[in-house]
Amino acid sequence: MAEFSSFGAWRASLGRLSDDLRSAAATSMAHAAGKRAKEIAASAASADLGGDPKFSGWAPTLDVRYDLLDDGVLVKPTRRSAGPWTVAEFGRNSAAGPRLTGPRLTKTGKMSKARAKRWNGRTVGKGTASDALAAMEREMPRVLEQELRRVIRKHFD
Repeated sequence: MAEFSSFGAWRASLGRLSDDLRSAAATSMAHAAGKRAKEIAASAASADLGGDPKFSGWAPTLDVRYDLLDDGVLVKPTRRSAGPWTVAEFGRNSAAGPRLTGPRLTKTGKMSKARAKRWNGRTVGKGTASDALAAMEREMPRVLEQELRRVIRKHFD
C-alpha cells in the first residue's frame, strides 16, 4: 500500500497516473486488447474450420490485424484474408447478392465480354466473424481491466 506524506504528494501521484493513462499506458492497453482480439479471432476460425484457421485447399489463413486509433482499437481482416472471412461468415456463392454472369455494361459504357464462371455450388455460412466478435465483446472488458490494474499498481504499490 502506498503511503503519502501529504495531500500534495498524493495529488502529484494522481497527476502522474493521469499522464500515464493518456500516453504510454494507453498504448500498451490498446496493444494488449489487439493481441487478445487476434487470439480470439484465430480460435473462432479454428473452431469453425476444423482445427486450423484456413479452408482446406485455400492458401490464405483467416488472419486479422489491429490498428490503434485515438479512441480505441480497430480489428479487421488482413487484405489477403478478407475473402475467406466473408466466405466463413456468409458462405460461398450465397444468395446475398445477384450472381453476375455473362456480358454487362462496364463503367465506361462498353459491353464486357465476361464469360460464365465455373459453378462450385453454394455453402452455408458458419457465422465465424459474428462468433469472434461476440467473444471479443465478452473478453475485452477483462483484458482492459487487467491492464488498468497493472498501471494503477505501478503508481500506488
